[in-house]
Amino acid sequence: MEITLNASSRVAIVTGGAAGVGEAIVRKLAAEGVAVAIADRDIESARKLEAELAGSGRDALAIHTDVNDGASLDAMLAQSIARFGRVDYLVNNAGMLGPIKPLWECTDEEVDRVYGLNVRAVFACTRTVVRHMMERRSGAIVTLASVAGKDGPKNLSIYASSKAAVIGFTKSWAKELAPHGVRVNCVSPSLVEATGMKSEMPSWFTEDSVGRIPMGRPALAGEVANVVHFLLCDEASFVTGACYDVSGGRASY
Repeated sequence: MEITLNASSRVAIVTGGAAGVGEAIVRKLAAEGVAVAIADRDIESARKLEAELAGSGRDALAIHTDVNDGASLDAMLAQSIARFGRVDYLVNNAGMLGPIKPLWECTDEEVDRVYGLNVRAVFACTRTVVRHMMERRSGAIVTLASVAGKDGPKNLSIYASSKAAVIGFTKSWAKELAPHGVRVNCVSPSLVEATGMKSEMPSWFTEDSVGRIPMGRPALAGEVANVVHFLLCDEASFVTGACYDVSGGRASY
């Protein structure tokens, strides 16, 4: 049986959707006819993107969202449903790099801050939205992991371990949610060009990261967005519990 995508009838929430990889994902989904809720703390940038997409005939809604706040997540879902009627896709993109330093210099506060955004907030956001998907017995979720979660770069243990957690809970959630008609996957990019995370890295770390990519360059945000779109849409209807690399060959497993 051939399955075709009817993206024009789908609705997505993208956290951290106003800039960087999140913005690229929003643009890709909107270009494919998906209505998109741009959930971001930077509401001015989100509204600017919303207006730009609306000007080209795309359906988008900027929502001020703090993924670390449960009430804000409830409001994000409520506003999305009020505007679009339902939510079909969730992209957990909001995240942070955190400190680049050896273990013995890392503080408990730094661990809590990175895990709070990269792990706990993803639990909270997914738990909030997936209940709606379970009621409808339909949905697809993609979370941004990282190749760092697979190979554990030196001096990046907090971030790397937080992204390893993403890969782990993706596989667990996929098994839990399959009976409810919800697919769960993640993507693990290598270093991505022209993003906030790249700008936070010292030059030596960036050079080392690029040097580990067999294709010899960082990923483009649009290349990550293309894979996210595939995993959300119906062409990936039998794909769940997967971690798709967008790493130019860097990942070793």
